[in-house]
Amino acid sequence: MTDPTSRALSLLGLLESRATWTGSELAQHLGVTTRTLRRDIERLRALGYVVEADPGPGGGYVLGRSQVVPPLLFDEEQATATTLALARSALTSSGVHAEAALRALATIESLMPSGLRHRLGALRDSTTVTISQEPVDAELLLRCAEAIRRRVRLSFDYVDRHGKESSRTVEPHRLIARDRRWILVAFDPGPDDWRSFRIDRMVRCTVGTWRFTPREDLPQILERIDSPTPLEAWRHRMVVHILAPYEVVRQELPGAAYLSAHDETTTELIAGVEDPLEGIRWLTQLSHDFIVLGDETVRAAVSSLATRLDRASQQY
Repeated sequence: MTDPTSRALSLLGLLESRATWTGSELAQHLGVTTRTLRRDIERLRALGYVVEADPGPGGGYVLGRSQVVPPLLFDEEQATATTLALARSALTSSGVHAEAALRALATIESLMPSGLRHRLGALRDSTTVTISQEPVDAELLLRCAEAIRRRVRLSFDYVDRHGKESSRTVEPHRLIARDRRWILVAFDPGPDDWRSFRIDRMVRCTVGTWRFTPREDLPQILERIDSPTPLEAWRHRMVVHILAPYEVVRQELPGAAYLSAHDETTTELIAGVEDPLEGIRWLTQLSHDFIVLGDETVRAAVSSLATRLDRASQQY
């Protein structure tokens, strides 16, 4: 093996596969002299790997731990396991961990051989992972992440909360996992302003080739998005009295923006929902009893669900 790069990768694979190697063993596996082996060891060290050497009798080379993350070498089984684990983490976590998992997933997939990438895509597509009640399109998420990484425009069809359809071509800047949903933050050249798009409302997504320069005001936009979503942005306003003290409910619902003490034993929760039934299903997971005060559509959804559950309990 004469190519230094290929030889360094082979050397790294050998060091990862066993705890200790002697210099002569490594040189024999690589088909080189011990002098060339020492140069290859130094090449790995220059890349950030910690390769420890014990010159004494019975000593050898050991791959140690680094203070930084060096480039990693995966075989096909490791790449498959890592990809599926990252996909699940990206689709079921929230906040910074979900975003980090998605960035890592996009990076790994961009470096994979074509054949392995296609096989992993088929495996991932055959596995359903959900956020809230809606299945998440992992391929669409990855396309958004790819466009952000490459800094190219993204085109897609979109259905807003009023059911209005439109076609968009935007400059994608960030993916955010929020309220158990994924949101794309992008600059829309049409209205010349920032927009946020729910991933579950996007279809026919295409990564373009038109490059753009990231906008400098992105941090200010992200700060604005991090503030609570106005209740007026939702179709329905759910007003609930939870029969437990505020301090207890706050610990159970740390992310609730509109939560207040109604009295010493009752906590008022106000939340916006698109689908009343989805909101009610979420309420049934609370550890405390509750009373739904509004709106009327949400109250009707409670009655409908209660009737169905009562009917189900009477069937034998």
